[in-house]
Amino acid sequence: MAKHYENPKQIILASAKDIAFNEGIASINIRKVAKKSDISIGTVYNYFPTKADLLVAVIENFWSDIFSEIDFSKLSNMNFLDSLEKIYDELNTYLSRFEEDWLEQLSILSAQEKLLSKKKEQEYFFIVKSIILSLMIKDENIKPSLIKTEKEKELFSEFIFDNIILLLKKQSSDFNFFKNLLIKLCYE
Repeated sequence: MAKHYENPKQIILASAKDIAFNEGIASINIRKVAKKSDISIGTVYNYFPTKADLLVAVIENFWSDIFSEIDFSKLSNMNFLDSLEKIYDELNTYLSRFEEDWLEQLSILSAQEKLLSKKKEQEYFFIVKSIILSLMIKDENIKPSLIKTEKEKELFSEFIFDNIILLLKKQSSDFNFFKNLLIKLCYE
């Protein structure tokens, strides 16, 4: 008799995420996830027709988890640079839980897997960039000459975000140099 699970999709996703957490995202495959879930391979394929679909779900869940840990309402009560540091610290803390470097692991996926996961990742990146932009606009102490147009504001928030991602990829726990650089750019 077949086993009945309340929410097999969540069980499959949790198992895949556990594999990514402990062995790296590149270690995920349908057979391994099915075995870890104690769910048949066919059932895994019912919910995730391809490995790429499963990887995208894991990546989406990963970013969703990060966002659930950041209290964005508190950021609006902080100054701009402290908010950026808080975002960086939360991302860094979450990423440090993984056995393998998550951001580096994403780069070794197949072309199709990269394309699908990149789309999901970009959706979440857009949200973070928008938050950075809104925090920047809210800070009245930033030199007006730094960001005159809407385009410049968008480009500057993208510059900040790209550098945060770069620091995360380098697994740097020191945000101070970048923060000091931003102080010079924004306020002096």
